[in-house]
Amino acid sequence: MNIYDLLEYEEGYREKPYLCSEGYVTCGIGTKLHKDKGLNPEDFPIRFTRKIAEEFLKQELKTITIELQRSDVSSIMAGLSTDRQHIILSMCYQMGVRGVLGFKKMWKALEVEDEAVAQVEMLDSKWARQTPERAERHADVIFCGSLDVVYGGLIC
Repeated sequence: MNIYDLLEYEEGYREKPYLCSEGYVTCGIGTKLHKDKGLNPEDFPIRFTRKIAEEFLKQELKTITIELQRSDVSSIMAGLSTDRQHIILSMCYQMGVRGVLGFKKMWKALEVEDEAVAQVEMLDSKWARQTPERAERHADVIFCGSLDVVYGGLIC
């Protein structure tokens, strides 16, 4: 599973605008169309083909990656396995880089390769209370180290 598959699994794909769980008008593969909450999706006469949705996703991931490379956690991020990096990217896609940088105890645990503590810290958050199933899957990948374990039904 690659990052695009992961995000499409988590976000889904919708051609027409809709309100996401946080109240933002969203389209494609979780692309927020406006910074204000509570707007009417019907006021957005746009459709995202799968190709357009994938391009928006690709561009957002580039931006996220650059922000992470310029952040204080860049060396920690570089030391993670590809699957763990994908989880961090997914978290950033959902919460923004600034939001994920706020997981200070998670980052400290990842820095010393204590994935069990990182998992606990991920689940002890507002994010986990708002999207518990996604948070659980993501925390399990951080602990186990493999997307296949969580998303492929294997046992770690």
